[in-house]
Amino acid sequence: MARHFRIHPAIGTARMGDSPDHFIGPETPSVPANSDDGINFKSFRDSKGRVLRQGAQFRVFEYDESADGKLSNPREVTIGADVVDVEWRVHLANRKSSFFTFYGQKGASDIYDERLNKIPAAASIKIDGDDPPRANRRNPAIVSPADRAEQLEIDAGEKFISQRQPADVELLNTKSHIPINSLGTLRLGQNGRLIVVGGYGQSNSTQNPPLTIDEYANNDTWFDDASDGSVKARVILKDGTPIDADAAWVLVGPPDFAPGIGNVVSLRDTLWDLAVRVVDSAPATPQTDVANLLQQQREAWQKSGGQSLAGFKPSFLRDIYPLIKRAFGARDVHVSGTTAGNSYHKKLLQDYTLMATLEGDRADDAQIVREAIFAWLRNPEPNISTPGWEKSAPQWDKMPRGLGDDYTSLDQGHANNRSFLSLTPIQFAIMEQFKLGNFNNDWPGSEPPLLPKANPTPDELDCAATENSVGGPFYPGIEVSWLIRVKALYSEPFRLNIPRESEAPGAPYPKIPIGALFFQPGFFSQQMALPWQADFYDCQKENHQDPGDTDKNKDYWFMWWTAQRPDDTYPSGGLEPQRRWVRKFDDPSKSDTENDNDLRRFVQMQQNWAKLRFVSVKRGDHYEEDPDTP
Repeated sequence: MARHFRIHPAIGTARMGDSPDHFIGPETPSVPANSDDGINFKSFRDSKGRVLRQGAQFRVFEYDESADGKLSNPREVTIGADVVDVEWRVHLANRKSSFFTFYGQKGASDIYDERLNKIPAAASIKIDGDDPPRANRRNPAIVSPADRAEQLEIDAGEKFISQRQPADVELLNTKSHIPINSLGTLRLGQNGRLIVVGGYGQSNSTQNPPLTIDEYANNDTWFDDASDGSVKARVILKDGTPIDADAAWVLVGPPDFAPGIGNVVSLRDTLWDLAVRVVDSAPATPQTDVANLLQQQREAWQKSGGQSLAGFKPSFLRDIYPLIKRAFGARDVHVSGTTAGNSYHKKLLQDYTLMATLEGDRADDAQIVREAIFAWLRNPEPNISTPGWEKSAPQWDKMPRGLGDDYTSLDQGHANNRSFLSLTPIQFAIMEQFKLGNFNNDWPGSEPPLLPKANPTPDELDCAATENSVGGPFYPGIEVSWLIRVKALYSEPFRLNIPRESEAPGAPYPKIPIGALFFQPGFFSQQMALPWQADFYDCQKENHQDPGDTDKNKDYWFMWWTAQRPDDTYPSGGLEPQRRWVRKFDDPSKSDTENDNDLRRFVQMQQNWAKLRFVSVKRGDHYEEDPDTP
């Protein structure tokens, strides 16, 4: 059999912090970062009170490859025996300042093809409400594509680290006119592994004094150190033979300030949904338990004409319980603001044993509960490319009670169903089978312990690396935006189509056309808010009223990404009710509404984000903030 090498996770997540030190991101499914038991967390700050950066750890696995290209029997590569070195090459970039102005779904239907043909200053973006008007491109005064790349993009180039050159590598910005120091750090882990450590949360303007940050996503002259890019590995055998591994990608985003709370729709959920409904498996896709599960769901989905998972039996423990638990967890970081409070999550009393019951005295009660849960869920809309999707009637009162990809329509007063967050179609289809009682009751009777594995499998690494990241809504998002859903990006489920070979020193990165764009380092981060702190302030809960409610008594509070950027938290000590999370540096003389309309809010977050408290102390049935930082 031939030898085949792959990097896992296929997509990794690193996070920014203002400390030079780091911790390793999640590597075991369901176990959050920096925790030995999934409940108690180590400190997210160093001895000086600075926020630790999150490192994404990558490993190389060797597979047996049969004559027909099928892969099997994965085992992690370590230095020794017939492998003398693993040469890692990482290429990160930040192209935010040269990208198109972010405005919701503008560019989604044709992957920016129409907007490509407009000059940067073209007033193609009409923004209603309080936000100022924006041009087609950020920093439109620079017109030439070559000038825009040179003046506005931070490209650290491909950097090398290996056992023969083991010193840490800082991903320095070499352009003196851009006021950003570094995109992060490369470090070697144990046994030849690689750790990509995120940036420092830095953002600055080229103007002195800086131009005012006056909206959530598009601020000219500003730069930050978010990034993304390729991770490549070349395995050097004892006889000198080099073999390139299947490459990976790394995303670098803001800190996760509520690590014990999961996203109802995680990036893993979005990638899984794509894998079932959109992305095809490749001949080399290893036939693991995960691949078999994926194929079962794909066959059921296709057999139903893309309407349901009829014929597939979900596992309560694997497929249903985690989703419901994440919904319950939102209570710790969000108060609805209505007279009903957050009691809609308390009604079920988190009785998972009852929910899973299919037989016996409680079976009828269990069925009532399952039907009630499903009745609360918003029905996902068809794919955005389906004609007429924007005309669908919005389901204001459904769950998740979150804002959606087409928030623009809501902001302009003509909401549709995509103005609000829905489960992915596959999540929804699983919950439908739950409602029908068509699932395996494998509930062990109590919540299982969450223990990190010393040697997780490739599938587990792939899952853990993305399940703590945001899978929606994408307006623009936290780690990625809606470009992550583009089918042409993928070589197979969960793995992006990255050239395996490393580029020669100084050679241009091999670009892959994706619509009007090129898939290259910086591809995902370019769509994100600039600077990142602006949207990190504004992506908090919002109150909206259903205009079709003639009695004017149905107002709703909607979340954005409260599992990572909390809305309301329990202060340290557990003696007070939940309060506004950003109170740490808001003007205490102003009301919440006044703070939210004060342009100084952006620079407050830009300068003081590292002072915000992590929500990582478990007290009774809820998480609360850490004590004051040093």
